[in-house]
Amino acid sequence: MPILPHSTQVRRCLQLVLAALAMSCASASTQGLLDPDAIGTDQGTLVSLGDIRSVATEMVQSMNASTTLGRIRAEQKPVRVLVGHFKQRTSIAIFDKDLFVNRVLASLLNADTSGAYAFIRRGSVPAEDARELSTGADLILTGEVRELLHREATPRGGELERRTVQYTLAVTRVSDDAIIWTDSKEVVKQQITGAVYR
Repeated sequence: MPILPHSTQVRRCLQLVLAALAMSCASASTQGLLDPDAIGTDQGTLVSLGDIRSVATEMVQSMNASTTLGRIRAEQKPVRVLVGHFKQRTSIAIFDKDLFVNRVLASLLNADTSGAYAFIRRGSVPAEDARELSTGADLILTGEVRELLHREATPRGGELERRTVQYTLAVTRVSDDAIIWTDSKEVVKQQITGAVYR
């Protein structure tokens, strides 16, 4: 290996140190935990994890405030709830409805400190099969996700897209098919696409 002048050796060492630091910073920036609420915030009008979490929290609060469900919880414990069919009626192909179902169930179970509910989940239960599979259940929890999508031209040549996603849950009594609780929550988002700014 040839002997380099002192200044060349120093320069070479500095280059190696800087390269090592750059690689270290690059690997550090691509690893580690991310904030789940930050994921999806740059997806325009699509559903984010933050949307799912906030809607699930509101639904659980609504269920806990229901006087009818409160009476049922007081009369028997646990109340056996079959997780029925959840319909995805939106054009958002990448939206996984099971993310919403999982979050609702997790929120309900975490809030149920007295053991008032026992949830029965038998995979995806079609609506027409729910009654036959509800043996032993007192209630059936079902849901639906729908959307309204509006687009209009903007003065700058782009397009304004406004999407309303509606989440609906319902609890039906097995004995007589009566809906004893239902609630809907809407999340509205908008974005401008294709605009040319001068």
